[in-house]
Amino acid sequence: MEFSKPKSFEKPKEGGPVVGTIVDVVDMPNVQTQYGLKNKVRIMWVIGTLQGQPILDTEGKPMTVAEFYTAILAENSNLSKALIQILNAQPPLMNSTEQMAQLLIGRSSNLFLTKTPNPKKLDAQGNPDYYINIAGHSPLTPGQVAPSGQGYVREINRPKTVGGQQTYATPQAAQQAQQQPGQQPSFQQPQNGYVAPQNTQATLPPNTRAF
Repeated sequence: MEFSKPKSFEKPKEGGPVVGTIVDVVDMPNVQTQYGLKNKVRIMWVIGTLQGQPILDTEGKPMTVAEFYTAILAENSNLSKALIQILNAQPPLMNSTEQMAQLLIGRSSNLFLTKTPNPKKLDAQGNPDYYINIAGHSPLTPGQVAPSGQGYVREINRPKTVGGQQTYATPQAAQQAQQQPGQQPSFQQPQNGYVAPQNTQATLPPNTRAF
């Protein structure tokens, strides 16, 4: 029996302008960095062309790109700067990744992708691999069509196998899977975005990490 290889994350072939829609915000606790362990947050985008056409991977699925930030909301933090660009306004008070997910999922922006060589890693053909980064966000222009993200499954809703059994991160995800046998919970744009609480003692949603 041959061991299967994990599927590699497929990246766009080139940089340049694209249109993106946020489909997930992922909690990444205790990531090892050159400055020690840091809590990070990953923002996932599904992308399309400026003309409104979807950009697909080799399996015919919508292409995604990710951006990573240290989970710090402060005046000059990179995460705060990105949120201001995405929202085109100052972000409201938040203290967890799930509150951020409620605010961001379903929002669309123009993105500019950059392609940077990664000499420390080779691709399947033995050539130097590369990074695809999001260099900036800007509002959509009137009439511009953004990808919908339909069918994308949030990481928190994906089943995980523990002791030979599938488990879900939240009761809501497990309930939805039972209502739709054989299907994973699909991406849904939140009907109501996150609204900042009236006081600063916001209650953390379950299974989330505070900033």
